[in-house]
Amino acid sequence: MKLKHGSTSQITTIKDQVYNIIKENILNGNFKPGEKLQEKKIAEQLNVSRSPVREAIKELIGEGLLESIPNKSISVKKLSKKDIIDVFEFRTVIEKYAINKTILNLTEEKIKILDELLEELEESYHSKDLTEYCRIDVKIHDVIIYMSENMVVYNAIKNIFSLIQPFRVISLHSKKRFENSFIEHKEIIKAIKEKDFERAWSVNSTHLNLAKEQIIEHLIKEESK
Repeated sequence: MKLKHGSTSQITTIKDQVYNIIKENILNGNFKPGEKLQEKKIAEQLNVSRSPVREAIKELIGEGLLESIPNKSISVKKLSKKDIIDVFEFRTVIEKYAINKTILNLTEEKIKILDELLEELEESYHSKDLTEYCRIDVKIHDVIIYMSENMVVYNAIKNIFSLIQPFRVISLHSKKRFENSFIEHKEIIKAIKEKDFERAWSVNSTHLNLAKEQIIEHLIKEESK
């Protein structure tokens, strides 16, 4: 983990940098679910005082990425099978609404954005860059919700994406699932562009269910070890 140096006019605050570094390590799996984080150790690694680390940790606890056991420790949030089911139930409701609203509010500019995202996804798919693929995967779903033009809904879902980010790579480990995921995203965007809500939602619903099943299967395997 590295911290940038320079004036505050050129870079974000120390706390923001620490927050971004810790969050990135959670999302990319360097900090594993259930792993304990030590405020002092992180401060030493980043060569900063404990104050910005403490503030960053508080913010990540608020987002649900970290959890605090009173008078004991801070650890990376470990999701249960029920947590995953609840998350995907919530995504199902929100994304169904968002796809419908996005189609109703569709413009040429929005179509162009979706096409550009699909090109990026295709590039990462063909280069077999799973990390980049997952990043764009998240962005596509995020953008579709943003295009619904309902900021209450958009802000409600943002932390949910972060919660399941560590599992996205896991859900695509299978070559077949990786291939199908790409096909599903193409179909979702194509159907949105054609203003075919039923087809767009049908494919997206299948996409979410398959991702959920892969993650739950992984959790069950981990629990049996």
